[in-house]
Amino acid sequence: MSISPGDRFDSELETQLAAAKVALVLIGTTWLEELKKRLTEEKTDWHRMEVATALRKGKRVIPVLLKGAMLPPEEALPEDLLQLTKCQAITIRDESWSADADRLIDAIGRPYRWDLLALRIVIALVVIIGSELMIAPKIAPNSDPSFWRGLGLSVFGVYVLIELFIGYRYFRKLKRLRQAVQENGVLAKRET
Repeated sequence: MSISPGDRFDSELETQLAAAKVALVLIGTTWLEELKKRLTEEKTDWHRMEVATALRKGKRVIPVLLKGAMLPPEEALPEDLLQLTKCQAITIRDESWSADADRLIDAIGRPYRWDLLALRIVIALVVIIGSELMIAPKIAPNSDPSFWRGLGLSVFGVYVLIELFIGYRYFRKLKRLRQAVQENGVLAKRET
């Protein structure tokens, strides 16, 4: 989440999380130590607030365990983060980075259901033809049937184009997400 200069952290945090479907909590081996250290400080821990707000709002929170980290036990967490231990975590390992990143991407976004595309198209075709057979005689009993067939085919063609466009957008989004994860993975591997 990025906050522009001059924006208020608290209100921007609420706004951004309201729009989010999924929140990832990256947990490394020193995450719990850092959390405990921040709990003793007087300043607001915005990272903790972000996680606590996502949990409070009932967002889908995925703990991402890095570098062999484990999900912290309930007794080690403050009250506003207790629900984190009930969220199914995913582990990202160096030796299987690509496969683990793919699992995370699949968990974050529901891929476009290409396997159901044919079924949706057949249903749309049946609805369009059924509507044409039921509505056309009532609207214009003496009209040319070829007009109605052409109209039905046009509506069907538009529907297929919309389906393909939506599928293409999902495909591009998934491709960009995979690229970003792999690029960040390469950076993380270089740092170690």
